Amino acid sequence: MNSPVPLLRILDMHKSFYDRKRRIDVLKGVNLEVFAGETVSIMGVSGSGKTTFLQIIGSLDRPTSGDVLFREESIFGRSTNALSSFRNANIGFVFQFHHLLMEFDLVENVMFPAIIAGTPGKEAQSRALGLLRDVGLSDKSANKPSELSGGEQQKVAVARALVMSPPMVLADEPTGNLDSHSGEAIMGLLLEFNRALGITVIIVTHNESFAKMMSRRYRIRDGLLFENLG
Repeated sequence: MNSPVPLLRILDMHKSFYDRKRRIDVLKGVNLEVFAGETVSIMGVSGSGKTTFLQIIGSLDRPTSGDVLFREESIFGRSTNALSSFRNANIGFVFQFHHLLMEFDLVENVMFPAIIAGTPGKEAQSRALGLLRDVGLSDKSANKPSELSGGEQQKVAVARALVMSPPMVLADEPTGNLDSHSGEAIMGLLLEFNRALGITVIIVTHNESFAKMMSRRYRIRDGLLFENLG
């Protein structure tokens, strides 16, 4: 029987930055395999490299050395335009700050990635309306983000991350700006979409209880990734 192929394979990832003439090694050889439909949490102290790690696997940054394979193909072996198209089609992002477009209504915000990808307007709108219904905001679809609470704005961000039906969602402290009730609602949505659609979810968080909701848990320490069995 053949072993399943990982959705994501991280190979000896290193990342260094330079502060004037001093080199700062943030990631020092990270390896990880993630399979389709898994949920993974990454924890670590501030400055440990959690966000850097997530940005690299999301193709928003490049490693100093090592590679990231998506379905066994290097994500960095693409031109800039091809990499942008790959990212838009395959990875949904949820950040601590929702990054919604305040001048547009909720439907327009959610459908934006689909419009960028060339999806016909009516289809993109239909997808957006369906996702706003799924996150419990169908009655506010014509509202502007400024008319929503912080938790509701983050629900819109989750809907936007899913409008292209990506196989993977990366969430960087998605509850960090929310109260506990709103944070639980966002985590519930991510897990619900994971169960219903088989979407792989990788989350960076400081919240131990939210991290424990994931099927696999890791910590970044001293530039390396360690499985957290606690």
